[in-house]
Amino acid sequence: MSSLKARKKITHKELKKDKLVTSYFEVRNWLDNPENKKKLYIGGGIIVVIIAAVFLYINNKNAKNEEAETKLSAVVMLYEQGKYPEAVNGDPTTGTTGLAQIVNEYGSTNSGETAKLYLGNCYFNMKDYDNALKQFEDYSGDNDIVKASCISGIGAVYEAKGDMKKAGEYFEKSTKVNKDVVINQENLFNAIRAYTNAGDKESAKRVFSTLKEDYPKSKYINESKRFESDFKN
Repeated sequence: MSSLKARKKITHKELKKDKLVTSYFEVRNWLDNPENKKKLYIGGGIIVVIIAAVFLYINNKNAKNEEAETKLSAVVMLYEQGKYPEAVNGDPTTGTTGLAQIVNEYGSTNSGETAKLYLGNCYFNMKDYDNALKQFEDYSGDNDIVKASCISGIGAVYEAKGDMKKAGEYFEKSTKVNKDVVINQENLFNAIRAYTNAGDKESAKRVFSTLKEDYPKSKYINESKRFESDFKN
């Protein structure tokens, strides 16, 4: 009676080789099917179209941003001169595009997003608080300074409307965008003032502690001390 032969142990290397060979023939068989080849060519064509579309989109967006930047640079001169209505609507005599049009046409670009801050500030200075609030809230860019400025702008609108508690919350929120933003110290002071005027002693005291801890050399520490008697105890 013949003995049974021991089963051959397949090594990991051989198993990998066997899988590779099997996969090779599976791929060859799949490609031999005309329908599959057709799918592959169509899929490849779609990928090329997608890549081309993305490339054109990026190029177009960059071009739009440059256009917006050029127009924004021109109108900012009116803004800095305090000519807020002209900055909003533009100046046809000089061919200067207004901030409202820049935001409308280029609002999705980086420069268009920045224009929202300027437009919001113009409306605020014109005491059109509702439109100012709309622009500040609409900012969705990634520039931390502009973002913090828009959030503090919301705080300024609520303060102008007499809602001191909400004003303090937004002034404080603006300082949490990025600890290195240069306007943080001023906005912590603004938050202290707003909270104090709202009668929220605990919040005013907490923000004052933050100001002293995070910016120990700030000039706003001394300025905040005039409110200290209202929230110290």
